Amino acid sequence: MKQEPDRSSWPKKLLVEGNDDLHVVAHIRNNYQLDDNFEIVDCKSVDKVSKKLTSLFKSRNTDVIGIIVDADADTVNVEDALKARWDSICYILNKHGYTIPHYIHVNGTIIPATDRQPKIGIWIMPDNVQQPGMLEHFVATLIPADDRLKPVAEEVLDRLEAEAINGYKPIHRSKAIIHTWLAWQEDPGTPMGLAITKTYLNHNTELCDRFAKWLSELFS
Repeated sequence: MKQEPDRSSWPKKLLVEGNDDLHVVAHIRNNYQLDDNFEIVDCKSVDKVSKKLTSLFKSRNTDVIGIIVDADADTVNVEDALKARWDSICYILNKHGYTIPHYIHVNGTIIPATDRQPKIGIWIMPDNVQQPGMLEHFVATLIPADDRLKPVAEEVLDRLEAEAINGYKPIHRSKAIIHTWLAWQEDPGTPMGLAITKTYLNHNTELCDRFAKWLSELFS
């Protein structure tokens, strides 16, 4: 088995909320044949993303920092969910002298490096602008358009919710859908990242193309 390189000393970092995010991004990077020149850091939670960002500024050993966070919220208010995530990141960046754009860019935000600080990239899952959500919302868009299992999974969840026997919160419906759908594939329960490489999921979508382009522009 090929041994993965130790990337901990690499000056380009991509901060993500969890292990699923790490593997999905890694498989997208590989499938788009992007440069493998950055460390993907599993920060374990959104709060620890902010703490890791602050620690990287203190260390002064990074040239590029990418940040991927979810816009999930118990509210369906799109603007509130996105603004909360955006403001939490911008608060830290403002303290370190960055000029912050007034809006979240639909194709992912990139802030140039300063004389003393690294280049910054921000992507708010799933798509920066259209809906509150998370990684699973993004991954669900990779299910092929002509797939016949997704409507069945949605019907099952509709029935559970109608009978009030579902245990998940409404904001986590996308998690229930994608993992139910993955459980019905040739290799049941394949992780989301590996499902991209196995082509259960189709990465050649408009949203995934935009995400890959953002990664490329940020780290190239």
